[in-house]
Amino acid sequence: MNFAQPNLAFDEARATPLGYRKDIDGLRAVAVLPVLLYHAFPATVPGGFYGVDIFFVISGYLITGIIHKQMLSSTFSIADFYARRIRRIFPALITVVLVTFLIAWFVLPPRELKSLGTNIAGGAVFIQNFILLGQVGYFDLAADKKPLLHLWSLAIEEQYYVVWPLLLMLIGVWRRRSLAITLALAAASFAACIVVQSRAPDYAFYLPVTRAWELLAGSALALWVSGRAASRAPGLAAYYGREIVAVVALLAILAAFWLYDRKLPHPGVLTVVPVLAAATLIGTSGTLVHRHVLGASPAVFVGLISYPLYLWHYPLMAYARIQFVDAVPAWVMIAIIAASLVLAWATYRFIERPIRFGRRLVPLKVGGLLGGMVALGIVGVVADRTNGLPSRIPAELRGFMLDGSETARFWRADKCLLKPDQSASEFSTECAGTGRHPLILVWGDSYAASLYPGLAHFGAERGFEVAEFTASACPPLLGFVHPDRRFCKGANDFVIQKVAELKPDLVLFYSTWSYSPDALRDGLDKTVSALKELNVPRIVLLGPPATWLGDSLPANILDYYFRTHAVLPARTKFRSNDNWTRALDEFLEAQAQRVGIQYISARRMMCNDDGCLARIGADGADLTAYDSGHLTHPGSILIARQTLEALPGFDK
Repeated sequence: MNFAQPNLAFDEARATPLGYRKDIDGLRAVAVLPVLLYHAFPATVPGGFYGVDIFFVISGYLITGIIHKQMLSSTFSIADFYARRIRRIFPALITVVLVTFLIAWFVLPPRELKSLGTNIAGGAVFIQNFILLGQVGYFDLAADKKPLLHLWSLAIEEQYYVVWPLLLMLIGVWRRRSLAITLALAAASFAACIVVQSRAPDYAFYLPVTRAWELLAGSALALWVSGRAASRAPGLAAYYGREIVAVVALLAILAAFWLYDRKLPHPGVLTVVPVLAAATLIGTSGTLVHRHVLGASPAVFVGLISYPLYLWHYPLMAYARIQFVDAVPAWVMIAIIAASLVLAWATYRFIERPIRFGRRLVPLKVGGLLGGMVALGIVGVVADRTNGLPSRIPAELRGFMLDGSETARFWRADKCLLKPDQSASEFSTECAGTGRHPLILVWGDSYAASLYPGLAHFGAERGFEVAEFTASACPPLLGFVHPDRRFCKGANDFVIQKVAELKPDLVLFYSTWSYSPDALRDGLDKTVSALKELNVPRIVLLGPPATWLGDSLPANILDYYFRTHAVLPARTKFRSNDNWTRALDEFLEAQAQRVGIQYISARRMMCNDDGCLARIGADGADLTAYDSGHLTHPGSILIARQTLEALPGFDK
């Protein structure tokens, strides 16, 4: 394969949208390689994502140049333009999205496949940027595991391609008018970008209005270049001036890759630097930088395959991050970059070129590509509407796909488990029980609410009453303050009043307990002191249960299946958060001893050296938690039974 092009004579090498320029393909390589490196090794090239901004400039320049040239010669056809864009964009896109879905079928649990289905459908109609606005920010941690997140940039380009040709047709072929309007639109878009960036950064990142100025910068350059006369050989000063400008522009782009990072507002004021630098390199040509750096054969080769390379690398890296519980090893990322290069070349050589440049059966190709994209969109919609095609997994695993609604109905939410928008006065009268004794009063957050069903079950069997006063995200600690949980103080003060009124035989604290040591220590001191002043006979602190990393225990079970095609063992270390839980358990036990109250370890009921209980019941059909730690109804029965065994008088 030979991608070498004949050298351009200096007087023919002026910046022009007409004809092929291998240095622009080299600039594509400069744009795409840092993007790959950033996605693989963010700390190595912290501003590598600015490569996408350079792509926007290149796209705006080339597309506007083509359209304007044809408009000047009265040969422009909007139908022909869109047909060419379909032949350019669709082949590689359909290939990559199809392969991404086929991999997902085997490795993604239903919830993740549902999300991917939404992204496939959005990608098929080029609205992925709008879809992502409701899902995840580009710099969020979760973004790394979204295989088609990178289609946001393609969506913005396609939205531009839909609107911009129509605007150019309205503006007309007069270059000065076109250029002035283009510059005005670019200025308006840039102003919108700065305003939106200060208020809603994700919107500034994903919206076409706040990104259009980057494409319009390339468009304005194309309109300006189209009216310039062919350059004669410049004088010595002008010659060296062009050389210096080209070097400075290339260095400015490279500096953005290494000196910028995700902490800077992007797109923003500093984005102007790589955008203008890219426009400068396109607007000049024939320099040493253009001939020997951007025009070098390796750079041209990477530039020619840059589009499929961009498409392939991200889903491969996302799947690697999904498969590795911990960080992906460096050698794997290097292998993915190498594989992306090979796949990109194969896609370019055997899929893109035959469809894009072949002169035969053009209408049939365009129709087939449109049909293929529609079919992909339908696949995405089906994956979304069926909640991730759960029929892929064995029937016995589908019962583990809990969303919490069935479990939470036992908690008496909105009555005895307050939401953040409720006040303590909204506790229902039924929360106090019937007035029977012996009485256990459960005090805590939603973890305590998840324990209530188990205690109530045994209370009905053994003849004791259970009162429940719980509030979402509020630990049972007097004096606890949090700017986002102002209702906690009122809820906790109310519980102390109910303790004085109901005179329970035992007060049981239960919570996530995931707070700072100082907050736990100080809050426990105040709370225990207040309860002792009320002469509460027994005060018990129940420590944290087994907790789980990842999205949830049900998700972990499905994830384990898609990794191993086996059911997660009933007792397991897979994504167990036991190191953290054990440390918290030991700290709380020491604090309980310090303030003179009984401590019961829920963790030790569930975990040992072999791992923690994930499944219980007959044939392990019941999960212990429906998320990272909230107890299911069977889990609540398990913990309640063993808790009561440690409480004489309630154990029978």
